[in-house]
Amino acid sequence: MALFSKAAVLNGIEGEFTIEEYKVPEPKRGEFILRTEAAGVCGTDVHIYYGHLNTVEYPTIMGHEFCGIIEKLGADVTEDSNGRPVKEGDRVVIVPGVSCNECYYCKILKTPTRCANIRAYGFMPNDENNRLSGGFGQYVHIQYQGTSFFKTELDPHIAVLTEPLSICIHGFQRAGGVRFGSTVLVQGTGAIGLGAIAFAKRSGAAKVIAVGGPKRRLQLAREMGADIVIDIEDVRDPAERIKLVKSETKGGRGPDMVVECTGFPSSVPEGLAYLRDSGSYVELGHFTDVGSAEINPHWHMLRNNADIHGVWGSDVEHMEMTLNILERMELPYEKLVTHQLALDRVEDAILAMSKKAYKLDDKEEIIKATIDPWEALAKGTVVKDKYSLA
Repeated sequence: MALFSKAAVLNGIEGEFTIEEYKVPEPKRGEFILRTEAAGVCGTDVHIYYGHLNTVEYPTIMGHEFCGIIEKLGADVTEDSNGRPVKEGDRVVIVPGVSCNECYYCKILKTPTRCANIRAYGFMPNDENNRLSGGFGQYVHIQYQGTSFFKTELDPHIAVLTEPLSICIHGFQRAGGVRFGSTVLVQGTGAIGLGAIAFAKRSGAAKVIAVGGPKRRLQLAREMGADIVIDIEDVRDPAERIKLVKSETKGGRGPDMVVECTGFPSSVPEGLAYLRDSGSYVELGHFTDVGSAEINPHWHMLRNNADIHGVWGSDVEHMEMTLNILERMELPYEKLVTHQLALDRVEDAILAMSKKAYKLDDKEEIIKATIDPWEALAKGTVVKDKYSLA
């Protein structure tokens, strides 16, 4: 019997999400069909909605953080990227970016996240060539040859954190790792910031400082391993925050590493001012263009001998390492997901995350929302007619 999939389709910048239904294709050789269990709403999705990522074409089905159950396997799909046998009914996490393995960045530099021809689930136009290619749908057509994926038995609302938290692993790797016994400061206490706190402590940091808010997030930052939390609502003056941060480090030198996860441009010069001489600054928060910040190259970079690392996305190895950490369940990662919403509430999550509303349904302040595409739609939601993929 033919399968049909509902999906949330965004028609343009600050446009409308419509629930449309498509025929699910039969998987070809090397492909499979995934029954989506959970798809995370990412800060990048927020920026795609507002048009801050100029490579995205509309209409599109977003959702690049997703996991689910293998519904149908095409020929030659027999194992995951760790070589573990897979079958229909297995839960897997998808690596959204698929590099070409042929361009200069893939073959020569060995940096697939910089691939010149990358294809990525959750970022493609919703056309006849990329139909059902995002996680905000009941089924995803895993069609791009070379797609990496990992089998897991984690609860789907924890497994779905693999992709966003893998950014932290990539950032630490780019900076040469967290030095054992060091002090790490994390700017921002959203989902990625909380992941950076957890992973910094597990990587050997002796002291982790979190600068962010509001208070519910700072409480969770402590549960994730932060030793010191600084509430930006209580300490509003950046100069005072800089002084306070330095007072929490040995010799008043500043942290050995600063990790920026806020996505606010003004955080960058402030974070560079925290940093000790010859320390590492890791930028994880600006995956889209939300504006500029004024930096003094002499004081912020050269005089401080700063080691600055920009990080774009993550690759298969970072996803695999992150999943290994999550599967140990040594920390309450499930607390990062504060809201599980139906498919027709993607826009609600985006507006809440963009600070137009901190709360949804009078629940706690949003940290991470996931979409369950099988949850009942609200009464009155219109589902457009089925489309054939023949």
